[in-house]
Amino acid sequence: MSAGPPVRRAAGPRTGLPWWFWWGYADVKYWIITVPAAIALGLIGWYGADWLHSLRWIAFGAAILLALPFPLAGALVVFQDIGIARRKAARERLLDRDETVAGLALPAGSRIHFSDEAHTSLVSIDLPHATRIRGALVAGALEWSHVQKIWSGTLARDQDIGGWPCRGPDAVEFDHHSVEFDDQGVVQRCQLAREHELLGFTLPRGTTVYRGNDSKPWRFRLPANAGAAISALATSAPPGVTLSVANDGRLAAIGSGHGQMIVVRGVPLSTMRYVRSGEYSVAASLYIRGDHVVAALAEPFAVAGEMQPADTAVSIDLKTGNVSLAGEDSWQTR
Repeated sequence: MSAGPPVRRAAGPRTGLPWWFWWGYADVKYWIITVPAAIALGLIGWYGADWLHSLRWIAFGAAILLALPFPLAGALVVFQDIGIARRKAARERLLDRDETVAGLALPAGSRIHFSDEAHTSLVSIDLPHATRIRGALVAGALEWSHVQKIWSGTLARDQDIGGWPCRGPDAVEFDHHSVEFDDQGVVQRCQLAREHELLGFTLPRGTTVYRGNDSKPWRFRLPANAGAAISALATSAPPGVTLSVANDGRLAAIGSGHGQMIVVRGVPLSTMRYVRSGEYSVAASLYIRGDHVVAALAEPFAVAGEMQPADTAVSIDLKTGNVSLAGEDSWQTR
C-alpha cells in the first residue's frame, strides 16, 4: 500500500488567528516606524491636495490603516487593567470594624490581602495607623511568611519589647505566640535603640540581634560605626562584623562580607578571606575552636620564623599565644 502525498503545511504559527490580527500586532510592535509613517502620510494627504488630486485619499487611507490598531490596543490594555483590578479587589478584604483575623486584633480600616479569591491563604495586612500587635506598636504592612510561619512588620517607634530596647522604625518578626524573643524555635530580629548587654557582650546602639537557641547560635551584627569588646580574645571586634554566639555566651565565630581586620594576640586576622591551604582556596570566617582561634591572615605575617602571605590559614593558642599554620580541617565550618 503506497503512502499518500505529503501534507503541505502553511508557513508561520498555526494559531488560527486571521491575517489582520498579525498585521495589527506588527503595526503596534514596530510603532517606531509605523507612527512616523502614519503622520507623514496624513500630512501628505492634507497639504498635497493640489498635486496629488485623488491620490490624497489613498494617503489618508494608508494613514488611517496604520493608526487604527493603536486605539484598539489601548482599549485592550484598559480592559486588561480593569480585569486585573477586579481580580485584585476580589483577593482583598477591607475591615469596616475592629476584628480578630488569624489571631491578630486588627482595627477597622485594615486591608487584608489574600493569595486567592476564596480568601483561604492570607498574604499581608495593611494597617490604617500604628497598632499594637502581639505587644509591639507596629505601623504599615504586616507580611506573613508561609515558610517560616512568622509575621514581619515595622516598629512605629523606639520601644522596649520584653526587655529589649528595639529601634524604630525597623523590622520586627513574631510568630503566633509572641512578638518577644522566646523559645518557640522562631528566629526573632531586633535592632537595638541603645547600648545593651546580652550574653556577656556589651552591644552598641544599632546592633541587629538575631535570636538563637540551643541548636542555633545567636548573631550580633554590629553597626557600621561602632565595634564591641571581645573579652574572650582580649581585643575589640571592628564595626560591621557579625558575632556568632552560642546560647551559653561562648563566642563561636566572627564573620563579615567585607573582611575587616581584627588583631588577636598581635596577629592581624581577617573576618572573611579566601584561605589558601594546599590546592584549595575557600572562603572562611574567624572561628573559635576551644582554646584556639583559626582564621586567615589579613596581611603578611611571620609564623614560626617564616613570613607567610595574606590569606594563609593560621591557628592561635589563646593560652600560650603560639601561632602555627592551620590544617584544612581546622578552619572549615563544623
